[in-house]
Amino acid sequence: MKHYPLMASLRTAGFLIGVSLSLLVPQIRCSAAEAKSASSTPQSVTNPERIAQEGQRALASGQYSVAERDYTRLLKLGLRSPQLYSNLGVVYMRTGRFARAIPMFTAAKALAPNVAGVRLNLGLAYFREHEFKQAAAQFKDTLALDPNNFQAQYLKGECHFMLDEFSEAVAAFEPLESVESNDLDYLFMLGISYGMLKRPDDSLRIFEKMVKAGDDTPHLHLLLGKAYLALGQNENAVPELNRAVAGDVPFAHYYLGVLNRQLDRPELAAAEFEKEIQLDPTNAMAFRELAEIQLSQPDPQSAIAVLRKGIARNFDSAELYATLGRAYLQVSNETRAISVLKKAIALSPSVGTYHYQLGRAYLKAGRRVEAHAEMERARVLITEEPPQGKMRAFSNDHEAEAGTDGSH
Repeated sequence: MKHYPLMASLRTAGFLIGVSLSLLVPQIRCSAAEAKSASSTPQSVTNPERIAQEGQRALASGQYSVAERDYTRLLKLGLRSPQLYSNLGVVYMRTGRFARAIPMFTAAKALAPNVAGVRLNLGLAYFREHEFKQAAAQFKDTLALDPNNFQAQYLKGECHFMLDEFSEAVAAFEPLESVESNDLDYLFMLGISYGMLKRPDDSLRIFEKMVKAGDDTPHLHLLLGKAYLALGQNENAVPELNRAVAGDVPFAHYYLGVLNRQLDRPELAAAEFEKEIQLDPTNAMAFRELAEIQLSQPDPQSAIAVLRKGIARNFDSAELYATLGRAYLQVSNETRAISVLKKAIALSPSVGTYHYQLGRAYLKAGRRVEAHAEMERARVLITEEPPQGKMRAFSNDHEAEAGTDGSH
C-alpha cells in the first residue's frame, strides 16, 4: 500500500515523545514532600522524580510493562497530574487496552482541559473502541484548541463516515483535499460520502482522482470493490475484488467473502474468509464472519473451533469472545458461555448485546438474579448506544490502520 502525507503522520508512533519528562517531573517535585510524609517506605523506593524518569525512559524505549509499573506506583503515592494520567493512557493504547486508556485520558483532560494532544488521544482511544460519536466529539474539541491539527480533522471525518453522517464527513474532509489528493483511503471515504449525498458529479470527480492516484494497484481495486459494495452495486464489485485478490492485498479475500455473503453464497464466502485467515491470522473479523456462517448452518462445533483459533491470535477481540459465547449457548454449555462472555464484557463493557447474551446464559444456567441484573444492564446500554453506521462494515481495514498516540 502507498503511504500518503497525513496517514503517514498518523502511523508514526510517539509524535509527542520527548515532551513528557520536562512536563511531568516539575509536577512531581511539587508533590514530593507530600508523598514522603504519606509513606514510611524508604526514599529510594518512593522518590517520585526518579520513578517518573524511569517510567519515561521505559515508555520511550517501548518497555511498556515497566512504564505501567512506574506510573501506577506514582498514582499509589497519591500523585496526580495530567501528564501522569496521559502517559499511563499511552501505555494502555500501545498495548491494545483501549478501554483502559479512556479513563486515563479523561482524567488528564479534567486536569488540563486546554491541551489539544490529550483530547486527541482520548478521541483515538474512543475510536479504537468503535465509539465513534464520542471520538468525533473529542476530535471536534481538539480542533477548537488547535484548528490546524490535520490528524483530528481527518479522524473526525472518518468517525462521521463510520456513522453514516455524510454531510459532516464531507465538511471535515473537504478542507484536506489539497494535501490528501493522493491518499486512496481518504478519496474512497470522500467519494462515497458524496455519492450517498446524491452529489454524483463530485463523487465521480473524486473517484477519477482515486483511479489516477491508485495507478492500477491491487489496493485501488480493493477500494473500488468496497465502493461498489457500499453503493449496493454488487455486480460491479465482483471484478474489482477479484483483481484485488490476485494482488494478495490485505482484506481482499475478506471483502470478497462479505460480497459472497450478501449474494447468499455461504460456501464461497467461507472459502474466502478461510483464505484471508491463512494470509492474516490477526484479522479477527474474518474469523468472526466464518464462524457466523457455521453457526447459521448450524454447525456450532466447527464455529467453536474457528473462534478458539481466532482468539489464540486475537486475544483482545471482544467480538470473538462474544460470538464464542453464543456458540457455547447453541450447544448448551452455559458454564463456558458465561466465562467467555465475561471476557467480552471486560474488554468492551459498554456493549449492551454482550450483557444481553450473558443474561441469557445466566438464565439457562438457572441463575435468575444474575440474569435479571445483566438484562437490565443490557437494556440501559442498548438504549444509550449510538447507532452503528452501514459504512463501518466497509471500514475494518481503515480502523486497523487508524491513528497513533503520543505521550505528553
